[in-house]
Amino acid sequence: MFRSPAAKAALVLMLGLAAGLASAQQKRETAVDALRPTGPVTVTADRAEWEQNGAMIYSGNVQLSSDTLRLKGDRLELRQLADGQFTASVTGKPARLDHPGLKEKNGQAGPPVSAEARTLNYDSRTSMVDILGNAHLTRGKDQIDGDNIGYDAAARRIKAAGGEGGQVKIVIQPPPKAAPASGGPKAPPPPAAETGAQP
Repeated sequence: MFRSPAAKAALVLMLGLAAGLASAQQKRETAVDALRPTGPVTVTADRAEWEQNGAMIYSGNVQLSSDTLRLKGDRLELRQLADGQFTASVTGKPARLDHPGLKEKNGQAGPPVSAEARTLNYDSRTSMVDILGNAHLTRGKDQIDGDNIGYDAAARRIKAAGGEGGQVKIVIQPPPKAAPASGGPKAPPPPAAETGAQP
């Protein structure tokens, strides 16, 4: 069927790439599914209004809570989609996001993520959060400031832009120093203080 070893090698390479892309897509879909709420999504606010286009508008001390994340702000526009999916746009001074640490493969929890900005746009279908306007994000003890920050909640991937020619500021804290291993050599005692007396 193949007239040259190069053609056969090219087909094997293409099949390998296709399998790798399919595997990556499956992992991505699994991560997005893990972020989707498994229980009810609760919205509290001072006022609620249903618009003709199907959007629910909440205002005053707004909070959207699920078992996977929390959004807070002054105003929320919520659109319900098929299969229990939704989009949420929260504005505030500031609007806030809290995403608790998730258990990783090694059994330890990944660091929690919190963010604040003028606007937070969240789409449950993709797990993407757009953090817009004086954006500040904290991941564990590390911090990112910029005009716009994109947060992929499923992959815990962060992209930031300064906007208007500005810059992104990232502060990365060093890991804590490891405690010395027990059973090792002990440090020598400090020298005795001199008293001024002659021997």
